Amino acid sequence: MARPFSLSVALVTRNRAESVRRCLESWRRQTVSPDEIVVSDDSDDHLADETARVAAAFGCKYIRGPRKGLYANRNHASLACAGTHILSADDDHTHPPDYVATIVDLIAADSNRIWIFPERLPGDTTSPLVCPPELHRSGFGGPPRDPSRCAAIADGSTVYPRQIFDSGMRYDETYSFGGLWYLWGKLLASRGWHITYSPRTFVWHHYRADGIVPEEGRLDDVGKLRQQLLATTYVQIVSALWLDRSPVKLAWAAAYVLRRMVLPDSIVNFRVRTRLPLAGVVRATRLALRARRTYVPA
Repeated sequence: MARPFSLSVALVTRNRAESVRRCLESWRRQTVSPDEIVVSDDSDDHLADETARVAAAFGCKYIRGPRKGLYANRNHASLACAGTHILSADDDHTHPPDYVATIVDLIAADSNRIWIFPERLPGDTTSPLVCPPELHRSGFGGPPRDPSRCAAIADGSTVYPRQIFDSGMRYDETYSFGGLWYLWGKLLASRGWHITYSPRTFVWHHYRADGIVPEEGRLDDVGKLRQQLLATTYVQIVSALWLDRSPVKLAWAAAYVLRRMVLPDSIVNFRVRTRLPLAGVVRATRLALRARRTYVPA
């Protein structure tokens, strides 16, 4: 009997054809196949052909990405999908063979819900599964109070009803990378979407081929760290102003920003620290003030 819904995979990638190959091998080993896999490729021109060949070898729909950052590519991939439900995917993930089958069961149980899934290191099948974080006042993530109804998003392992994108809702593209998925989760929750964590399945996250740490060059990249911290500043201010609309949350955001301007800070997957530059904070604040039209219904 045919399913009353269809499942598209929205896979984003950039300059990592071999990661795409490993990922697609995992997708094609599923006990239940998705209805389509869309590969949206932000690769540099001289590397795009290789990724296109890999996608074709696995029977996927290949499209060139907008090359405006991760979140623009996530929007682009999702909008190219034809399914009634869209499953976000990353090129550095692999999956247990019943991953899609479990997700299909969950959609059948509640097709109007957003389902989020945890991750483990490659090959790990026994460590405890942990709910993805939702936005904390620090600008980073913290455990949701109620994982069954929360504002958490697993950026590369969340299944959405398509009507979210059809309604005009989009990931914030203001920064090319950083924790903007926290705003996406809060926006969805504020618009009445029910987000639920499910530990019934998970993804394996390959930070690098050996699955232990990210690329060495990134560990000490102060410029990338600073950009991510400035994106965090933007997230804090937008959330306080337009989603929480809370003077208390705004005061906490200001306190964390001032602290990071004075004391060097870092985030996961970096081993360097840096301070927030005044010019970057001013720009993040201006961008957050302009974001009202995105986050406050007309």
